[in-house]
Amino acid sequence: MSNILNLDKILCIFFGENIFTNLNNNEYNKTVDVRSAEEFNAIKLLQYNIPVITIEQHQLLHRHLYLAGIIVFYGLFKNKKYIRNKLLEISNNRQYKILIGCSKGRLRSPAVWLYARFLGIDAKILKYGVKHYAN
Repeated sequence: MSNILNLDKILCIFFGENIFTNLNNNEYNKTVDVRSAEEFNAIKLLQYNIPVITIEQHQLLHRHLYLAGIIVFYGLFKNKKYIRNKLLEISNNRQYKILIGCSKGRLRSPAVWLYARFLGIDAKILKYGVKHYAN
C-alpha cells in the first residue's frame, strides 16, 4: 500500500472519470502546469506555470510521502491569492476552459482542479500527468 495521498482516485469516486482528459483535447486549450518552476522549466509541455509548492517542498514531499497531502494543501492555502488571480487571469475570468497538469496527475493538479472548480472555472485534470506525455 502506498503512503501517498492519491487525490485523483478520491475525486473519481465523487466526480467520476470525466474530470480527466488527455493533452489533445482542443476544448481545453489553456493549459496550466502546477509543478514547481524548476520542474516546469525542465519539461515545458504546458503553456502556463502556477507552482503550488516550491522545489524544496517537493523534495521534502518525496522524502516524507505520508505528508504529501499536507504539504500540497499547505502550499495551496499559503499561495491561494496568487493561484486564484492566475487561474482567473488565464481563464479570462472564467471564459476559457483550462487543463491543469502536474507530474503524474495524482495530487497537485487534482488539488488545484478542486480550487478552480470552487472559483467557477471549467477545468479538467491532465490524465497521467506531464511526465506521461513528455516521454
